[in-house]
Amino acid sequence: MKLTRISRFITCASLILAASVSTAEELTGYEIAKRADEVNEGTTSSYTATMTLTNKKGAVRTREITMKAKDYGDVKKAVIVFTMPKDVTGVSYLSFEYPDSEGQEKKDSDSWLYMPAMKKVRRISGSGKDDDFMGTDFTYADMGDRGLTKDTFTLLGEENAEGFDCYKVEAVAKDKSEKTQKRIIWYRKDNYLPVKGEFYDKQNQLAREMTCSDIKQIDGIWTTGKMFMKNIKTGHSTLLEMKNVQYNISLDDKMFTVASIERGNIR
Repeated sequence: MKLTRISRFITCASLILAASVSTAEELTGYEIAKRADEVNEGTTSSYTATMTLTNKKGAVRTREITMKAKDYGDVKKAVIVFTMPKDVTGVSYLSFEYPDSEGQEKKDSDSWLYMPAMKKVRRISGSGKDDDFMGTDFTYADMGDRGLTKDTFTLLGEENAEGFDCYKVEAVAKDKSEKTQKRIIWYRKDNYLPVKGEFYDKQNQLAREMTCSDIKQIDGIWTTGKMFMKNIKTGHSTLLEMKNVQYNISLDDKMFTVASIERGNIR
């Protein structure tokens, strides 16, 4: 699962199948996940977004973020900066995601969080990536590209989800220490975008549910405009709404550095 992975979950391009592939083609769970992983996201991407956080009593908090990402081939760099409200303004998250290497387990991402109030950068360790991202219902792991080598995939069947014909794929973590041990994802058959997800804990209990909506093409790239994540255990939820989405624009390499997030140079 991917959430520049907020970006990978919400910015997917359609795959065009070769004319020789029939509609009766049988795919494995791994093959479906691989096609979803390989969709074109553009060399660069940029967006602003509103995060609406709602607790079980209905109390609402709203946050604004901006995101920039650039794919260098051997690494994909992304930065997320909180711009509103005042108490989180300037909080920045920088991540370096590495592609799968054939025959090897995917290299873990490198990521850093800058907190202006503390005036210091904190590196996010492997164990910390299961933690909630800035009080939302997404984790640090959701924010990145998980790749394909960390899970065992099984096609559970074909179902309608959120009004679309989908492949239902189970992904079970190979590392039994991970907080999220199993994911079930419904991928649209026509373009391999995920439209629904279920996330299970170590006790195989449903912990979180996700739905994606407002799906449309921007510059020829399928883009999910809204992503809703709910924590089943706490009743807390987060709605992410995308705005000002752009692809393949010029982005300065200097913004993807620890020094840049410390100086608050990302706009």
